[in-house]
Amino acid sequence: MTAAFAVIVAFAAMEPVSYATHRWLMHGPGIGWHRSHHAPSAGRLERNDWFPVCFAAAGVGLFSVASVWSRPLLFWVAVGVTAYGAAYLFLHEICIHRRFGGPRPSGRYVEWVRDAHRVHHVRGEEPYGMLLPLVPGSEARRAAREAAPEALDRAATNRRTRAARARL
Repeated sequence: MTAAFAVIVAFAAMEPVSYATHRWLMHGPGIGWHRSHHAPSAGRLERNDWFPVCFAAAGVGLFSVASVWSRPLLFWVAVGVTAYGAAYLFLHEICIHRRFGGPRPSGRYVEWVRDAHRVHHVRGEEPYGMLLPLVPGSEARRAAREAAPEALDRAATNRRTRAARARL
């Protein structure tokens, strides 16, 4: 019971951590890396991809401390943090930006998150959260009208970039 509780609490706590990191680190001192995420895709990898590498290293650190100092509760916290990272990867990179190609996943939740994330990309401001991005519905609809249909679609952008380079 304690292990499951630790996983759930750690997973849930990661949304405000993600919000704060995105708002005050990525759109603050880390904008040098993060800017590549808001720019048209220049290929499969972007400088912004260093953020998940750093976050994964922090997760590995949690697992290491839990193992070396025999802290089973910390191990389950690390599981929750890692589960959040996996959910973020799936939703943000696969469902929203389609960085790995394939069909566009759909569903009410995915569409809601995609619309909210489009607001962020169009305006460069709120919402900064990912799994529970809070934005008024009118703002999401306005951003959807302002953005090109493929504004978030990295797979389509990568195809256009490769085609343009092939013409050179």
